Amino acid sequence: MSPFLFKSILSLLMILGAIAAMFTMFEIFGRGTAKYKVTTLKVLHRVNGVIYLVLFFYIAYYCIDFIISAKGELSSRATFHSLFALLIIALFSVKVSFIKVYKQFYAQAQTLGLVIALTTFGMVGTSGIYYLLVSEFGKNDNRQTTLTAQRSEVTGAETLNDGIGTIEVRTDRESVESGKKIFDESCAFCHDPYSTKMSTGPGLKGLLRNPTLPVSENPSTPVNIAAQLKKPYKDMPSFENLEEEDIVHLIAFLNTL
Repeated sequence: MSPFLFKSILSLLMILGAIAAMFTMFEIFGRGTAKYKVTTLKVLHRVNGVIYLVLFFYIAYYCIDFIISAKGELSSRATFHSLFALLIIALFSVKVSFIKVYKQFYAQAQTLGLVIALTTFGMVGTSGIYYLLVSEFGKNDNRQTTLTAQRSEVTGAETLNDGIGTIEVRTDRESVESGKKIFDESCAFCHDPYSTKMSTGPGLKGLLRNPTLPVSENPSTPVNIAAQLKKPYKDMPSFENLEEEDIVHLIAFLNTL
């Protein structure tokens, strides 16, 4: 199972946790006559909150690490996702302070709990749910470890692993940083990695998330990018001097744009 799919499934558990939190809160404070044992509901609410926080910070650690590794501008979707996450941290902190310290505001803690649960839907919707939808629940993951492309995608194109037709797309920090260094040395003069504007060459933001490559309009796959580096299209110079490992690192960086 790919890390993207695994983290997306964990984020769905956060959604379930948010639903459970709303249910227990509604049952505790919303009913005139209790249908379930209130003490049991309170225990479930607290346990659910702890599990929610563990999942939140576990997923957040990997997301922050990826952002640091990419060292690039966040997409609009990633920006909204980050804002939702920061809002949840702030709201959760205020809610706990109302319950534990500023108890005169205890009634407002209920409203904050509801807002946290609803914000969770926005946070997960812009990340895990989005990923599951565009990847067909992990079946069509163009960001993960090994992506396959056919030779027919580029006329005369050769793959790095001749006869195999696959290129490893790495997501580890070291590969991304190495790829950025190669990009800065070999590509940045002509291409802006953080926009789609044309300068000497086209901007490359979202390169591997677009259906086609700019200019050549070949399918946007790692294999086609590698082939175009070796046998450039139109005015692009050749980079036949790049080693196989260099291209793998470069594609790791391009995959973060």
